[in-house]
Amino acid sequence: MTIGGVVWMVIATAVAIWTAITFASPRLTSIVDVLAWFLRSWLGRTLLLCGWLAAGWHLFCQRP
Repeated sequence: MTIGGVVWMVIATAVAIWTAITFASPRLTSIVDVLAWFLRSWLGRTLLLCGWLAAGWHLFCQRP
């Protein structure tokens, strides 16, 4: 497995653990709450758009 695969596995595991903990304890902030807060701000939407453009460029617009 490559280092990129390991990083994605760590990220997925962290999100799954965070979701399980917040499901068990509703007092804690869930990932949905964080994403909603992030997307309410103009900075969050701008960063999301920039990330989307960068990912699209690297995935679809580069020469093979």
